[in-house]
Order: sequence, then C-alpha cells, then structure tokens
Amino acid sequence: MYKKLLFSGLCLLATSAAAETVSLEYKGFYDRLKQVNKGGYQLVEVAFSVPIQKNCLIQSGSISSEKTSTPLTYTYAQRLFIPLDDDLKDQRALVNLNFAGSADGCAIAMQVRAKQTLAEYDKARLQQIVTEMDTLLGAMQGFPMRYFRDPIAGLNFEFQPEQEVYVHLNGREQAVKGSYKLAVNELENITTLSFSAQPLVLSPWVK
Repeated sequence: MYKKLLFSGLCLLATSAAAETVSLEYKGFYDRLKQVNKGGYQLVEVAFSVPIQKNCLIQSGSISSEKTSTPLTYTYAQRLFIPLDDDLKDQRALVNLNFAGSADGCAIAMQVRAKQTLAEYDKARLQQIVTEMDTLLGAMQGFPMRYFRDPIAGLNFEFQPEQEVYVHLNGREQAVKGSYKLAVNELENITTLSFSAQPLVLSPWVK
C-alpha cells in the first residue's frame, strides 16, 4: 500500500491546542536538503509540506533569524519551499508557520518525489527516476537500516482525486482515477508511457 513518507525526525508537532504560530528549527530542513544536494540527483528531490487538516491551514509563513526575516513560499497544497542556505543555518533561523486554526496535531511531511512531471515518459527516464528515488531513500534511512530496507515497489503517479485520466502503456489504453501505480518489474517491457493529463506528483510506490 502506498503512503506518503512521514519521517519522524521532521514530524515536528504543535503541542498546544491554543497555538496559532509554530516555529521550527531551520537546521532540521537544512540537514535533509544538504543530504540531497550532496547526492547530485538529477531527477528527484525532497518536498516538505503540511498535510491539510481542519486546524492546519496555513495563513502565512516566514523564515527568520536575529538578522533577517523573509516570507516563506508555499503552494495551495501547502508544500513549503525551503531554501538551502548556509547563512540561515549559522544564524539558527526558524521556519514560522501561521495557521488559521489551533495547529493542534499538525505535522511536517517529507516526501521524495520527481522534480518534474511529464505527460509522456520513456523507459530510460523512468528507470533513472526509480534508481535515484531508491538511492535517496536509502541514504536517508541511515546506517544500519539502509541495508535492511526493501527496494521501492515502483512509481506512483498522482492526479486530481476525481479526475479521470487515460494511461497509454505500450499502445494499450487504461482509464484511472486519482493515481496510477507502475511496478518496477514492468519497466523492462516499457517502450512508452503517456497520460492524457500531466501528473501532479510522481513519488515512490512503497508497499
């Protein structure tokens, strides 16, 4: 079963039911981003987000230190765009999230995903994405657990929840809604894979 990857080291919760502003240490984000940057991954990245819940709707955000304060960029889906910046780390900056609700039970999710989604893929690109995702997930697992981790089962293409999308795989057409999963063992026989709509997210399929 596919699930979004929630890494315990970055699930920083707001414990006060009355809180509306939550401040998180920038260093936690920096460490993950630095790890990805060192790996030199061409097609995959790490994305941070706040899962949308009743009490967890972001009104605004900022990254602040004693010296600077800049607005935080985020999307309607509450993906957070955190820069990799040595100065912010050295200044012990904070990532501040202002919520419309109480922020009770809110969390930060971290997900490995493709940097770019396309309406059409060839075999070589899909194989490179699988390899990079698997390598990155292994690197984040840490020693010694990376040696006991199962490889990813495949790729998960996400669309609008109720959107009907036509998948064309090696000339065969299939209608799907919400998502489409491609198993790793299917990659060997792929010539082309295309969609009638561009996926919103391409992430690992983890059973």
